[in-house]
Amino acid sequence: MDAKITKARLGNYLSYDWIKILVILAVAIGVLCVFFTTISTKPRDDQEFELYCYTGLSAGTDSSRFDRVLEEGDPFSYDILVTTFESFDTFDTYSSTAYAARRAAGQGEAMFVSSEDYIEKDADGVEHEKNRLVDFLRECTSEEGLETEHINPLYDLPTYMNDCEAYLARVFGANWRTNDVPDEGAVEEIFTARNGGDKRFRSAAKREEGISLERARLIRLRSDYLVVSDLIARGIYSYTTYTSEIGKTYTVALKIDGLARLNNFVFYLKTDEEENTVRVADGINFVIFKNYQTPDDLRFESISLLRWLYEEYGA
Repeated sequence: MDAKITKARLGNYLSYDWIKILVILAVAIGVLCVFFTTISTKPRDDQEFELYCYTGLSAGTDSSRFDRVLEEGDPFSYDILVTTFESFDTFDTYSSTAYAARRAAGQGEAMFVSSEDYIEKDADGVEHEKNRLVDFLRECTSEEGLETEHINPLYDLPTYMNDCEAYLARVFGANWRTNDVPDEGAVEEIFTARNGGDKRFRSAAKREEGISLERARLIRLRSDYLVVSDLIARGIYSYTTYTSEIGKTYTVALKIDGLARLNNFVFYLKTDEEENTVRVADGINFVIFKNYQTPDDLRFESISLLRWLYEEYGA
Protein backbone atom coordinates (compact mmCIF):
# COMPACT_ATOMS: atom_id res chain seq x y z
CA MET A 1 0.00 0.00 0.00
CA ASP A 2 1.33 3.40 -0.95
CA ALA A 3 1.11 5.49 2.28
CA LYS A 4 3.56 8.13 1.21
CA ILE A 5 2.53 11.65 2.27
CA THR A 6 2.45 13.91 -0.72
CA LYS A 7 1.53 17.49 -1.16
CA ALA A 8 -1.59 16.51 -3.07
CA ARG A 9 -2.75 13.98 -0.46
CA LEU A 10 -2.13 16.45 2.37
CA GLY A 11 -4.11 19.08 0.50
CA ASN A 12 -7.03 16.68 0.02
CA TYR A 13 -6.96 15.70 3.70
CA LEU A 14 -7.04 19.29 4.84
CA SER A 15 -9.78 20.12 2.35
CA TYR A 16 -12.14 17.55 3.86
CA ASP A 17 -11.02 17.25 7.50
CA TRP A 18 -10.08 20.79 8.53
CA ILE A 19 -13.25 21.12 10.59
CA LYS A 20 -12.30 17.99 12.56
CA ILE A 21 -8.86 19.46 13.22
CA LEU A 22 -10.33 22.71 14.51
CA VAL A 23 -12.76 20.84 16.75
CA ILE A 24 -9.96 18.70 18.19
CA LEU A 25 -7.83 21.80 18.85
CA ALA A 26 -10.76 23.62 20.51
CA VAL A 27 -11.50 20.63 22.75
CA ALA A 28 -7.82 20.33 23.71
CA ILE A 29 -7.60 24.02 24.58
CA GLY A 30 -10.81 23.79 26.59
CA VAL A 31 -9.53 20.80 28.56
CA LEU A 32 -6.28 22.62 29.34
CA CYS A 33 -8.17 25.73 30.49
CA VAL A 34 -10.38 23.68 32.82
CA PHE A 35 -7.33 21.85 34.17
CA PHE A 36 -5.33 24.97 34.98
CA THR A 37 -8.40 26.71 36.41
CA THR A 38 -9.04 23.73 38.67
CA ILE A 39 -5.51 23.54 40.07
CA SER A 40 -5.02 27.31 40.44
CA THR A 41 -5.53 29.04 43.77
CA LYS A 42 -8.74 31.06 43.86
CA PRO A 43 -8.76 33.78 46.52
CA ARG A 44 -11.33 33.33 49.26
CA ASP A 45 -13.50 36.33 50.10
CA ASP A 46 -11.27 37.13 53.09
CA GLN A 47 -8.16 37.06 50.89
CA GLU A 48 -9.36 40.07 48.89
CA PHE A 49 -9.06 43.58 50.32
CA GLU A 50 -11.43 46.03 48.69
CA LEU A 51 -10.96 49.66 49.69
CA TYR A 52 -13.65 52.21 48.83
CA CYS A 53 -14.12 55.96 48.89
CA TYR A 54 -17.60 57.38 49.31
CA THR A 55 -19.76 60.22 48.04
CA GLY A 56 -18.02 63.59 47.84
CA LEU A 57 -14.53 62.09 47.65
CA SER A 58 -12.38 61.49 44.62
CA ALA A 59 -9.48 59.15 44.04
CA GLY A 60 -6.11 60.90 44.14
CA THR A 61 -3.25 60.36 41.74
CA ASP A 62 -1.81 57.61 43.95
CA SER A 63 -5.00 55.57 44.25
CA SER A 64 -4.40 53.80 40.96
CA ARG A 65 -1.33 52.12 42.43
CA PHE A 66 -3.33 50.54 45.26
CA ASP A 67 -4.12 47.59 43.00
CA ARG A 68 -0.36 47.01 42.74
CA VAL A 69 0.69 47.44 46.37
CA LEU A 70 0.98 43.68 46.84
CA GLU A 71 3.74 43.63 44.23
CA GLU A 72 5.66 46.09 46.40
CA GLY A 73 5.22 44.00 49.54
CA ASP A 74 2.98 46.44 51.40
CA PRO A 75 0.82 46.99 53.29
CA PHE A 76 -0.82 43.60 53.77
CA SER A 77 0.19 40.13 54.87
CA TYR A 78 0.91 37.14 52.62
CA ASP A 79 -2.71 35.98 52.86
CA ILE A 80 -4.18 38.99 51.05
CA LEU A 81 -3.99 37.95 47.40
CA VAL A 82 -6.02 40.68 45.67
CA THR A 83 -6.42 44.40 46.37
CA THR A 84 -8.83 46.81 44.68
CA PHE A 85 -9.79 50.46 45.06
CA GLU A 86 -13.15 51.83 43.98
CA SER A 87 -15.05 55.13 44.26
CA PHE A 88 -18.81 55.45 44.75
CA ASP A 89 -21.19 58.39 44.48
CA THR A 90 -24.70 57.86 45.84
CA PHE A 91 -25.98 60.78 43.78
CA ASP A 92 -25.22 58.72 40.66
CA THR A 93 -27.78 55.95 40.07
CA TYR A 94 -25.35 53.42 38.60
CA SER A 95 -22.70 54.05 41.25
CA SER A 96 -25.24 53.90 44.06
CA THR A 97 -26.60 50.59 42.76
CA ALA A 98 -23.10 49.16 42.44
CA TYR A 99 -22.25 50.15 46.01
CA ALA A 100 -25.46 48.62 47.36
CA ALA A 101 -24.74 45.39 45.47
CA ARG A 102 -21.18 45.20 46.81
CA ARG A 103 -22.29 45.66 50.38
CA ALA A 104 -25.23 43.26 50.04
CA ALA A 105 -22.69 40.65 48.97
CA GLY A 106 -20.48 41.44 51.98
CA GLN A 107 -17.77 43.01 49.85
CA GLY A 108 -15.54 45.86 50.96
CA GLU A 109 -13.22 45.90 53.94
CA ALA A 110 -12.82 49.62 54.62
CA MET A 111 -13.83 52.99 53.21
CA PHE A 112 -12.92 56.66 53.26
CA VAL A 113 -15.81 58.96 54.15
CA SER A 114 -15.68 62.76 54.25
CA SER A 115 -17.17 64.78 57.10
CA GLU A 116 -17.49 67.80 54.79
CA ASP A 117 -20.47 70.11 55.35
CA TYR A 118 -22.51 70.96 52.27
CA ILE A 119 -25.74 72.70 51.25
CA GLU A 120 -28.64 70.85 49.65
CA LYS A 121 -31.83 72.42 48.30
CA ASP A 122 -35.15 70.67 48.72
CA ALA A 123 -37.97 70.57 46.18
CA ASP A 124 -39.13 74.05 47.30
CA GLY A 125 -35.66 75.54 46.86
CA VAL A 126 -35.03 75.78 50.60
CA GLU A 127 -31.39 75.26 51.54
CA HIS A 128 -30.44 72.74 54.22
CA GLU A 129 -27.03 72.29 55.85
CA LYS A 130 -25.91 68.69 55.69
CA ASN A 131 -22.81 66.61 56.45
CA ARG A 132 -21.57 63.73 54.33
CA LEU A 133 -20.41 61.55 57.23
CA VAL A 134 -23.71 62.02 59.06
CA ASP A 135 -25.58 61.15 55.85
CA PHE A 136 -23.58 57.94 55.53
CA LEU A 137 -24.01 56.91 59.18
CA ARG A 138 -27.74 57.54 59.03
CA GLU A 139 -27.90 55.21 56.04
CA CYS A 140 -26.07 52.59 58.11
CA THR A 141 -28.33 52.96 61.14
CA SER A 142 -30.94 50.24 61.49
CA GLU A 143 -34.27 51.13 63.10
CA GLU A 144 -33.26 54.79 63.39
CA GLY A 145 -35.11 56.62 66.13
CA LEU A 146 -36.03 53.46 68.06
CA GLU A 147 -34.53 52.21 71.30
CA THR A 148 -33.27 49.15 69.44
CA GLU A 149 -31.39 51.15 66.80
CA HIS A 150 -27.84 50.11 65.96
CA ILE A 151 -25.17 50.61 63.32
CA ASN A 152 -24.76 47.08 62.11
CA PRO A 153 -22.37 47.02 59.14
CA LEU A 154 -19.54 48.96 60.83
CA TYR A 155 -17.14 48.09 63.62
CA ASP A 156 -17.15 50.11 66.80
CA LEU A 157 -13.50 51.10 66.54
CA PRO A 158 -12.45 51.09 70.22
CA THR A 159 -13.97 47.59 70.44
CA TYR A 160 -12.18 46.61 67.24
CA MET A 161 -8.86 47.74 68.71
CA ASN A 162 -9.58 45.90 71.97
CA ASP A 163 -10.40 42.75 70.01
CA CYS A 164 -7.03 43.02 68.26
CA GLU A 165 -5.30 43.34 71.63
CA ALA A 166 -7.01 40.15 72.83
CA TYR A 167 -5.97 38.40 69.62
CA LEU A 168 -2.35 39.49 70.09
CA ALA A 169 -2.41 38.36 73.72
CA ARG A 170 -3.49 34.92 72.54
CA VAL A 171 -0.40 34.75 70.33
CA PHE A 172 2.26 36.63 72.33
CA GLY A 173 0.98 36.21 75.88
CA ALA A 174 -0.20 38.71 78.46
CA ASN A 175 2.96 40.80 78.02
CA TRP A 176 2.43 41.07 74.25
CA ARG A 177 3.35 44.76 74.23
CA THR A 178 6.95 43.94 75.17
CA ASN A 179 7.22 40.35 73.94
CA ASP A 180 7.68 40.00 70.19
CA VAL A 181 8.14 36.20 70.14
CA PRO A 182 4.89 34.39 69.27
CA ASP A 183 3.82 31.10 70.80
CA GLU A 184 4.55 28.45 68.16
CA GLY A 185 1.52 26.39 69.09
CA ALA A 186 -0.75 29.39 68.63
CA VAL A 187 0.87 30.21 65.28
CA GLU A 188 0.30 26.69 63.95
CA GLU A 189 -3.24 26.55 65.30
CA ILE A 190 -4.20 29.86 63.66
CA PHE A 191 -2.56 28.88 60.37
CA THR A 192 -4.25 25.47 60.26
CA ALA A 193 -7.68 26.87 61.10
CA ARG A 194 -7.54 29.31 58.20
CA ASN A 195 -5.29 27.66 55.61
CA GLY A 196 -5.32 23.95 56.47
CA GLY A 197 -7.14 23.17 53.22
CA ASP A 198 -5.36 25.74 51.04
CA LYS A 199 -3.87 24.25 47.85
CA ARG A 200 -0.76 26.38 48.31
CA PHE A 201 0.27 24.40 51.38
CA ARG A 202 -0.47 20.77 50.50
CA SER A 203 3.00 19.28 50.95
CA ALA A 204 4.80 19.10 54.30
CA ALA A 205 7.47 21.53 53.05
CA LYS A 206 4.88 24.01 51.83
CA ARG A 207 2.99 23.71 55.11
CA GLU A 208 6.14 24.61 57.04
CA GLU A 209 6.65 27.54 54.69
CA GLY A 210 3.06 28.62 55.32
CA ILE A 211 3.51 28.45 59.09
CA SER A 212 6.63 30.59 58.73
CA LEU A 213 4.62 33.15 56.73
CA GLU A 214 1.92 33.07 59.39
CA ARG A 215 4.50 33.73 62.09
CA ALA A 216 5.75 36.76 60.13
CA ARG A 217 2.17 37.97 59.66
CA LEU A 218 1.48 37.89 63.38
CA ILE A 219 4.76 39.59 64.28
CA ARG A 220 4.00 42.32 61.78
CA LEU A 221 0.42 42.75 63.00
CA ARG A 222 1.71 43.30 66.53
CA SER A 223 4.10 45.98 65.24
CA ASP A 224 1.39 47.60 63.11
CA TYR A 225 -1.01 47.69 66.03
CA LEU A 226 1.51 49.37 68.33
CA VAL A 227 2.18 52.04 65.69
CA VAL A 228 -1.51 52.73 65.02
CA SER A 229 -2.46 52.83 68.70
CA ASP A 230 0.37 55.33 69.22
CA LEU A 231 -0.93 57.46 66.33
CA ILE A 232 -4.33 57.53 68.05
CA ALA A 233 -2.75 58.44 71.38
CA ARG A 234 -0.85 61.28 69.69
CA GLY A 235 -3.96 62.60 67.92
CA ILE A 236 -2.70 62.01 64.39
CA TYR A 237 -5.62 59.63 64.13
CA SER A 238 -8.66 60.30 66.32
CA TYR A 239 -12.02 58.67 66.95
CA THR A 240 -15.05 60.44 65.50
CA THR A 241 -18.29 60.11 67.44
CA TYR A 242 -21.78 60.25 66.00
CA THR A 243 -24.88 60.80 68.13
CA SER A 244 -28.20 59.66 66.68
CA GLU A 245 -31.57 61.36 67.07
CA ILE A 246 -32.39 59.36 70.22
CA GLY A 247 -29.07 60.19 71.84
CA LYS A 248 -27.12 57.00 71.16
CA THR A 249 -23.44 57.68 70.53
CA TYR A 250 -21.39 55.57 68.14
CA THR A 251 -17.64 55.51 67.53
CA VAL A 252 -17.45 53.89 64.13
CA ALA A 253 -15.17 56.31 62.29
CA LEU A 254 -11.51 57.23 62.61
CA LYS A 255 -10.48 60.72 61.52
CA ILE A 256 -7.22 60.44 59.58
CA ASP A 257 -6.78 63.92 58.12
CA GLY A 258 -3.66 64.35 60.28
CA LEU A 259 -1.81 62.82 57.33
CA ALA A 260 -0.16 65.75 55.57
CA ARG A 261 -0.28 64.30 52.06
CA LEU A 262 -3.45 62.23 52.20
CA ASN A 263 -4.92 64.33 49.37
CA ASN A 264 -2.53 62.49 47.03
CA PHE A 265 -4.56 59.35 47.72
CA VAL A 266 -8.09 60.64 48.32
CA PHE A 267 -9.51 64.17 48.35
CA TYR A 268 -12.40 66.54 47.77
CA LEU A 269 -12.37 69.95 46.12
CA LYS A 270 -12.57 73.17 48.09
CA THR A 271 -12.24 76.87 47.26
CA ASP A 272 -9.49 78.57 49.24
CA GLU A 273 -9.30 82.20 50.41
CA GLU A 274 -7.88 83.27 47.05
CA GLU A 275 -10.81 81.65 45.21
CA ASN A 276 -8.61 78.84 43.89
CA THR A 277 -9.99 75.30 43.70
CA VAL A 278 -7.69 72.99 45.64
CA ARG A 279 -7.61 69.34 46.62
CA VAL A 280 -7.98 68.86 50.36
CA ALA A 281 -8.30 65.95 52.79
CA ASP A 282 -9.73 67.87 55.76
CA GLY A 283 -12.17 65.81 57.80
CA ILE A 284 -11.63 62.54 55.99
CA ASN A 285 -12.59 59.51 58.08
CA PHE A 286 -11.85 55.81 57.82
CA VAL A 287 -14.52 53.19 58.56
CA ILE A 288 -14.15 49.40 58.74
CA PHE A 289 -16.93 47.12 57.55
CA LYS A 290 -18.10 44.25 59.72
CA ASN A 291 -18.26 41.37 57.26
CA TYR A 292 -19.29 38.26 59.10
CA GLN A 293 -17.67 35.89 56.62
CA THR A 294 -14.21 37.32 57.36
CA PRO A 295 -12.18 35.24 59.87
CA ASP A 296 -11.22 37.06 63.05
CA ASP A 297 -7.53 37.17 62.20
CA LEU A 298 -7.74 38.68 58.71
CA ARG A 299 -10.21 41.36 59.76
CA PHE A 300 -7.29 43.18 61.39
CA GLU A 301 -5.59 43.83 58.03
CA SER A 302 -7.13 47.32 58.16
CA ILE A 303 -4.72 48.12 61.00
CA SER A 304 -1.82 47.34 58.70
CA LEU A 305 -3.37 49.60 56.05
CA LEU A 306 -3.64 52.46 58.57
CA ARG A 307 0.05 52.14 59.36
CA TRP A 308 0.91 52.10 55.65
CA LEU A 309 -1.14 55.23 55.03
CA TYR A 310 0.78 57.01 57.80
CA GLU A 311 4.16 55.95 56.44
CA GLU A 312 3.23 56.89 52.88
CA TYR A 313 1.32 60.14 53.52
CA GLY A 314 2.03 61.24 57.06
CA ALA A 315 5.17 63.29 56.49
